[in-house]
Amino acid sequence: MGEDIDPLTTESTASTISNRAIVAAMFVLITFGTIAGFILGGRSFGAAVLTGGILSVINYFWLERSTRALFENRAASATTLLAAKYILRYVAIGAVLLLIYLTDAVPIAAVILGLSAFAIAVVFQGLKNIFTSSF
Repeated sequence: MGEDIDPLTTESTASTISNRAIVAAMFVLITFGTIAGFILGGRSFGAAVLTGGILSVINYFWLERSTRALFENRAASATTLLAAKYILRYVAIGAVLLLIYLTDAVPIAAVILGLSAFAIAVVFQGLKNIFTSSF
C-alpha cells in the first residue's frame, strides 16, 4: 500500500515530448486544413486557413515563452510586466483578427478555423494519451 512508484520519465522529458507532439499535430492540421481550404473553398479560403494557422503557431510559441517566463526564479521582481506581456498576446491576436475582419481581405471564419489548430491538436493529443496509456 505505501509503495513508492517511480515514474518512467521525468516531468521535463514528458512535457517536452507532449509539446513536440502538439506542435507536430498543429503543423499536420494546418497543412491538411490549408489544402482542404484551397480545394473546397478556393484560393481566398485556403489562404485564410493558412493565415489562421500561422497565427496559431505564433500564439502557441508566444504563450509558451510568456508562461515559462512567469515561472522563472527572477520573475518575482517583474510580475506586472510579465503579466502585461501575457495579456498583450490576446490584444495582438485580437488586433490582427480585427484588421482582417475590417479589411475583409480573407474570410474571417476560415482564419478562425486555422487559429483553432492549437485547440484541436491539444484535443487529439489528449485523446491519444488516453487511449495509448497503460493502466
